[in-house]
Amino acid sequence: MARQTTRRRASIGVGLAVGLIAVTAGVWGLQRWAPFADDPERVTWPANVQPLVDFVEETTGERFIEPVKFEFIADAATYKQRVVGQPQPPTQDDLQTAATDEGVARALGLWSGDVSIIDIRTAYSSAEPIPATWYADERSIVVNAPDQSADLSPLLRAELTVRLTQVLDDQLFHTVRQLRTAPTSQAYQALLAVSLGHAVWTHDLYVDGLSDDDFESYTAASDERNAIFSEAMAEVPIAYRAIRGIGQQIGPMFIEILSQRGGSLLASALTTHAPSALDQVSLPASKYLRPDPLEAVAAPPAPAGAEVQYSNQMGPFAAYLLFSTGLSSHRALTAADGWGNDRYTAYTLDNRVCVDVHFIADSPGQAAIMETALNAWAHARPDKTGALVGRHANDLYATACDPGTDAPQRVPTQAAVGHYLARAQEMQARAHASGDPGLAECVARAFFATYDLAALDESFGYFTELAGIERDCLTAV
Repeated sequence: MARQTTRRRASIGVGLAVGLIAVTAGVWGLQRWAPFADDPERVTWPANVQPLVDFVEETTGERFIEPVKFEFIADAATYKQRVVGQPQPPTQDDLQTAATDEGVARALGLWSGDVSIIDIRTAYSSAEPIPATWYADERSIVVNAPDQSADLSPLLRAELTVRLTQVLDDQLFHTVRQLRTAPTSQAYQALLAVSLGHAVWTHDLYVDGLSDDDFESYTAASDERNAIFSEAMAEVPIAYRAIRGIGQQIGPMFIEILSQRGGSLLASALTTHAPSALDQVSLPASKYLRPDPLEAVAAPPAPAGAEVQYSNQMGPFAAYLLFSTGLSSHRALTAADGWGNDRYTAYTLDNRVCVDVHFIADSPGQAAIMETALNAWAHARPDKTGALVGRHANDLYATACDPGTDAPQRVPTQAAVGHYLARAQEMQARAHASGDPGLAECVARAFFATYDLAALDESFGYFTELAGIERDCLTAV
């Protein structure tokens, strides 16, 4: 398979997973940040930050238009207290919402057992913080370093390129305000993927340009942080971690695709032509550059006697995770690619949490594939869920109830998540190498729809197979 360079793919998971994404009460909800105030002033920078500002401006082709305050804190414990603060005990409403979310996730098969969302949030909030934190409402960046004359480690410099890119995008495109006013959860996640993707893409280019010694230092520090973070998250279900971090994982690929078509596309994607769902981010050539609007869909009504808790969108990635519990990863991915929209309704009935989902596919053929995936998902659920599936034309329906904490069931695996992310990496690498986003997507999509990555061994001929697929795509694209 085509690969990005070691430096471009250097691990950044710890810092971004802790620092850039915050989960609120809903299983798929994300915290909305406060916006900058519009107060033009002369832009000045600390001496040790100025080179990073220069890199971000040169890489993005944009310029900062507002100042950013910097607060330097040398002591690690004091820094952690400043950026993490004291955890607030959950309210009764928090506990009730968390209990509903836990039941919905068990009903859908995202996880099993006695999982506590309150404990998960505590694990995230108490994890070791990244060494640079952006506060949009304060218009400030807090840095774990002595002062503006201090030498900054390669890891800290790389993290600052992430924060600075986020600040720059917000100054120019008001990304924070847009996130706060996003009309749907999928619109929010898609915009978050674009903004995070741009920041990570810039970060990767910075890491790629480090000297050999600095790159070695960066990698060692990053690996150490990843190990610490992974240990802290050991009890967090894979599906929760994956949904929380999916935007920052696939967003850089989307930015690479746009960069091949010209800089004006990024501004459009962050403003007037923002993607409306994650499927447009994961398949940019076929679903974003060639518009594929969301299908109209209505939330399913709760049954008589039920108490509705909330309604929301699941999205194509969560749908993929569901499908992966009943099908191999490559078949589940093909089914999820047919996602056109969805709404789900969570409710309680007879003191039991249940969820009804209404999917709509992009076409009749894709509806048939999704129906097979949903039936496989239902078959994999414990009998206690009472899982049912129905279809009418392109509309598909599924229902399931919480089987309880004692019911074992299949849940998404790390291998399934890896399969989804590997396709984005392959697409990004090929787009970067060829300058042809359509060809890159065609090859990556065909390969990952044909082969289950986790089932392949070292004897598999990646390059031979990919070369054959590329020949077919060159004819088709």
